[in-house]
Amino acid sequence: MDNFKIRNVVEEDFIEISKIAKNCSPMTTERNAIYHLFTKFFKNTSLVMENTSNGNICAFLLGLISQTNPQNAYIHLLCVDTKFRGKKLAPNLINKFIHIVSTLGSTNISLLSKPSNIKAIKFYNKQGFISKKTNKTLEEDGINIFKDYDGPNQDKIIFYKYI
Repeated sequence: MDNFKIRNVVEEDFIEISKIAKNCSPMTTERNAIYHLFTKFFKNTSLVMENTSNGNICAFLLGLISQTNPQNAYIHLLCVDTKFRGKKLAPNLINKFIHIVSTLGSTNISLLSKPSNIKAIKFYNKQGFISKKTNKTLEEDGINIFKDYDGPNQDKIIFYKYI
């Protein structure tokens, strides 16, 4: 972590975030307006990891706290530039997010993942996230999957973690 620092987003970061996101397959790539929205309205809970040698963003976490139930925090997107993977940047972003949202009163975090994103599933399990099981989920290979969660053929895993 010597060559990297975490900071809250600023509005101008959305362009660089959108460029990094394009190479984060199989993560869902949003339209630029979503990145702009997070950098403008969720600055306190959205983070970037900067390379201190050149000031470039190499990873980001876009998150929020529920307005209707502040005990619930949500990670919308987490991405590390492919050139910087394997350097523990994502766990550090999650830990910083946990610190921020717990200080603000949140007691749990949730996030979504595609069932096909095996690397993400393993990563989130390693970080202590658990796939949510309800009467609406189907279990496949020990993972609870919500069929058609985001629409037809848009199956998702809901991960959660108590903090």
